[in-house]
Amino acid sequence: MNHLHHPRTTSPKRRHTAVLAAVGLVLALVAGACGTGTTDDTTKGSAVLGPAVSQGTLPRFPDGTKVRVVTHDSFSVSDDVLRQFTDQTGIEVQLIASGDAVAEVSKAILTKGNPEGDVLYGIDENMLSAAFAAQLFQPYQAQGLQNVAAAYQVDPQHRVTPIDHGDVCVNYDRSWFTEKGLPLPTTFADLVQPALAGKLVVEDPSSSSPGLAFLLGTIASLGGGDDPEPTAAWLQYWQQLKANGVKVADSWETAYNVDFSGSAGKGDRPLVVSYASSPPSEVTDPATPPEQAPTGVVAGTCYRQTEFAGVLTGAQNPDAAKAFIEFMLTLPFQEDAPGQMYVFPVNGQAQLPEAWVTYTTPVDKPLSIPYEQVGANRDRWIQQWSTLFR
Repeated sequence: MNHLHHPRTTSPKRRHTAVLAAVGLVLALVAGACGTGTTDDTTKGSAVLGPAVSQGTLPRFPDGTKVRVVTHDSFSVSDDVLRQFTDQTGIEVQLIASGDAVAEVSKAILTKGNPEGDVLYGIDENMLSAAFAAQLFQPYQAQGLQNVAAAYQVDPQHRVTPIDHGDVCVNYDRSWFTEKGLPLPTTFADLVQPALAGKLVVEDPSSSSPGLAFLLGTIASLGGGDDPEPTAAWLQYWQQLKANGVKVADSWETAYNVDFSGSAGKGDRPLVVSYASSPPSEVTDPATPPEQAPTGVVAGTCYRQTEFAGVLTGAQNPDAAKAFIEFMLTLPFQEDAPGQMYVFPVNGQAQLPEAWVTYTTPVDKPLSIPYEQVGANRDRWIQQWSTLFR
């Protein structure tokens, strides 16, 4: 299999554009949207589907039942997997692509109470505060959560259900480090060594989701997120990166496919902000698999992102939406997601593809910041970063 393009060029969510402006738009929309809908909408979805689900099967619906699933543009699932859902439940799935995740949530807030779909998939932690403030979702506690680690279940009210996760990390080009005789970096501190001057490319956090995740990772690791002054520890680190010649790209595609030396683009920078799931994509000849992928991951820089799904307030068919959420937590969907969207399953029983097992670096202690803290400070953090780099 010849990877002419990294799977991320057609994969998720992580490629939001104009994040700072779009998030500001979402927050502006919240106030106008909060008054729509009815009180019943936020409570009628709290009941589970019944004993069938708790016994590991999905209930049968009348033939012709439809569920409308709002997704980001990069959502992908195998036809055979969707067919399994329809065969089990009688429910036909209508997928509604709605732009990147920021645009998707923005539109959903505008249409709250009369949504274009029944269930929304693809919202991550960075948008949860705005969605919850707008009462975008009605609660539903999925039975499938029994197989999902508590770390992914960030909302005790169960307005959203975790579906998959990924880690944004610095990736390195193994051959470059071998040729230079340099040790592989393992921490944020390693990235500002003089020997690596001019060797790192990152994405702009105001226009790129992985860029924002990397910024959040520096704050989670180095601290100072509550400090609005230029003396904040994380800002001082970014000053060191700037002095060491870091390059800021406008998007993941540019950083990885053009600037990074370990990708098909063969750029001149052996360090790039990408994903823990990126190295398997660089194994281009599985017929003669190498012992290691040509690229690796700086595990100490990894920041976790989780994607969620929720039943939309005002959904025409909330029961079918709940059934689809339950299905997304089952093994057929969970084991299909890595190959389709290059994300990790949250179901602890799901098996990863062989290449992932062989070439993906385990991230045992990913960095994270509670979504409430991100929602309260994200705009300020991006503005502080922008002041330094503009």
